[in-house]
Amino acid sequence: MINQMIQWFDEWGMWAIPGSLLLNIVINVIGVVPSVMVTGINVMMWGPLMGGILSWIGEILGSITALWLYRLGIRSFKKMNSKQWRWIESLNRWPRKKQFLSLLAARITPFIPSMIVNLAGAFTNVRMMDFIITTAIGKIPSISLEVLVSYDFLHISENYIRLILILIGMGLVYFVIKVPSKNKSK
Repeated sequence: MINQMIQWFDEWGMWAIPGSLLLNIVINVIGVVPSVMVTGINVMMWGPLMGGILSWIGEILGSITALWLYRLGIRSFKKMNSKQWRWIESLNRWPRKKQFLSLLAARITPFIPSMIVNLAGAFTNVRMMDFIITTAIGKIPSISLEVLVSYDFLHISENYIRLILILIGMGLVYFVIKVPSKNKSK
């Protein structure tokens, strides 16, 4: 699949960049497919710096599109039963700065899927510019990590130690975040 996409991008020439951006947008709207595959393809096609920047821009555009589409859909559901939406009303009463910082924290936190953050933005009245800024800032760490892992996979014979350390580190972060939250729910 990845080799086929690389071949398509190679054949598309200058249209490969808009194609990559469009693919990132679709992945963000769908919300369940990880974008790391697109980042890996971008790194293979354009190198770590340009591939990373392209993936970052694609993630931002995808999140904006997802927010807009999710908001369109949510508005029709909100009309059904307003009692179920009280928790959203309380979030909407938060000051703008608190909404901004909460969205930024969610965006930066590892292992929170983009779809969850996009939905949170869609359910609330967060301003579009605040959403764009928090997405742009918050996506830098995850895209950087995706670029590094993709690059190391491409050059595994040279970078296998760093790749192993990164994967162990990611596993530890996941364990530290997930295990305490599971224990609290019991």
